[in-house]
Amino acid sequence: MKAYLINLDRCPERLVRMQEQFAKASVPFERVAAVDGKNLSDQELASIIRIPSWKEPLTRTEIGCFLSHRKCLELIAQGEDRFAAIFEDDVTLSKDTRQFFESTDWIPDNAELIKIETQGKKVLTDKPVVTIAGHYTVAQLRSQHILAAGYIVSRDCARKLLCRMNDAASPIDHLLFTPSCGFFPQMTVYQVSPAICMQAGLESTLSPERSSQYCPPAKMQRLKSEVKRVFVRGKTGLWGLYINCFTKKRWGRVPGARD
Repeated sequence: MKAYLINLDRCPERLVRMQEQFAKASVPFERVAAVDGKNLSDQELASIIRIPSWKEPLTRTEIGCFLSHRKCLELIAQGEDRFAAIFEDDVTLSKDTRQFFESTDWIPDNAELIKIETQGKKVLTDKPVVTIAGHYTVAQLRSQHILAAGYIVSRDCARKLLCRMNDAASPIDHLLFTPSCGFFPQMTVYQVSPAICMQAGLESTLSPERSSQYCPPAKMQRLKSEVKRVFVRGKTGLWGLYINCFTKKRWGRVPGARD
């Protein structure tokens, strides 16, 4: 199975780091030059942003990230392999990564997208359908699990996604892994647990632009948000307890990669 790595030309140090990561895992990869949102012209931006469905305008960097993932999906859609993986250049790979790339036999027949990364927050999954090396499980993902730094996509799914990616409706990770954003409900998405990669804690290339656009909420709004957060957390906790005790589904955190 092929692995595609998204990397900005202005971040050669990240490429070196990932070369070491992939070499350590004995996984070959192909670099895909990321689209640098800072270099997009106003005309190029206007040709992409036509659906104002996201709560805030996408930044240039978010548009670049969206287009970079689309470049990878185009390569997969045009390729001969049934599945391929897409990575961003700020992940840490598990020491067991290689066994997931030696064959695709472990991938469920109906899988279209397999998330191999974790955000560390609780998610809802079905009962595992595959166990790998007696340690890793693969189960269908039923809830939001954002971040798109590591995932596997089928060729057919890549083709289907590309038909709907002429416009940047929301950040790429929400498009793929948030049920309310459109793509997720129409796909069969699985989660590998423990995840075989996770973000390494490097400064995001999105952070500076997001920070410059951030406007802190008023005190009353912060208070309302905090009260709502506590209420939602309590409600979710009770719901998760019910799920784990009385159903075959699982509500819990996906462990991170093991180096």
